[in-house]
Amino acid sequence: MNDKIPIFSLPLVLLPGEKLPLHIFESKYKKMIEYCLKHSQKFGIINSKNNDTLSIGCTAEISQVVGAEGSTGEYDIIVTGVERFIVKSYNYSKDYKQAYVKTWQDVDDSIDEILLQETNVFLYEVLMKLGASSKIAQINMPKAAFEISSMLDIDKRAKKMLLKSQSEKDRLIILKRILKKAIVKIDYEDPLQSGYHNYSQFEA
Repeated sequence: MNDKIPIFSLPLVLLPGEKLPLHIFESKYKKMIEYCLKHSQKFGIINSKNNDTLSIGCTAEISQVVGAEGSTGEYDIIVTGVERFIVKSYNYSKDYKQAYVKTWQDVDDSIDEILLQETNVFLYEVLMKLGASSKIAQINMPKAAFEISSMLDIDKRAKKMLLKSQSEKDRLIILKRILKKAIVKIDYEDPLQSGYHNYSQFEA
């Protein structure tokens, strides 16, 4: 990817494979969504609270329009994270911000099969502790870090670490640590009181 795309700045982090519901009510972003729907265009989500030198985001594909209010022009949509990018420069020629972006690629995309298996074991244990069906077969467990992260509601700090990482091994190490920490918390606290029954805010 090396292109110009619309940009939506939000106080959150979107990861590849993650689904995110959005309510679009500001005029400039309603125009942006109308453009994206008309041209089957993805837009980029950037963390508006980002103070890093590098602006790294994730493209969002509109996977579902849940509702469109004709009188106000507001939209309720569900987007899916697709691909990470780094902003090269911004463009302000339209009502909404656009950016020239380049794909944020891994420098090491090798898979550590043992680490992946260990991470999946921890994921399986977390899912079982949270009441998932015991019929979930480990053979069908995720094959990559972003697939694992899409199954969990990870806190923003951890998501930023995953988004910026350029190594699949590093992402699996982060997720393994998150899952081990979650297991300890679930065992220590009542899941119904801690919020973990909703897969809520796993922390790095």
